[in-house]
Amino acid sequence: VQIFTANTHTPVLFFSTQGLVYKIKAHKIPEGTSASKGKSIFNILPLKSHHSISSIMPLPEDESVWKNLIVIFATAKGNVRKNTLEDFININNSGKIAMKLDQDDKIIGVKICKEDQDILLSSKYGKCIRFMSKKLRLFKGRSSKGIRGMQLAEGDEIISLSILDKS
Repeated sequence: VQIFTANTHTPVLFFSTQGLVYKIKAHKIPEGTSASKGKSIFNILPLKSHHSISSIMPLPEDESVWKNLIVIFATAKGNVRKNTLEDFININNSGKIAMKLDQDDKIIGVKICKEDQDILLSSKYGKCIRFMSKKLRLFKGRSSKGIRGMQLAEGDEIISLSILDKS
């Protein structure tokens, strides 16, 4: 479940489990009522039938802060990657590759992060790891698979990505 506030001109990024990113303005997302069933995401985005959306991210309204923000990716097999938000600004209607993935891997989460925040990964078997985002190197471009964020046991996979403030 995710709730965010945006105006009609806010660009919204949709990240698929297969490593693609799509961008549409918030006003193109159909409005509904509390009693409506909603519209299929396949009517809004050009997704293939076996794709699903893992993360939705509204871009900040102030474009001047985009270069100071980073985006953290986490995959089910335990890989993580850090990019600048600017790498995901120019996206056409048909989508763009956001991250290269192995055949049996998928994106489970994408979050905006700042250098002074921590990253928390949680696995299906109940393991967690917390590390500083500034310890993760910044990747240039979108063509890499990232680095290992967590060593996983056989059959285990990452199920959650969270961004934590230091306190």
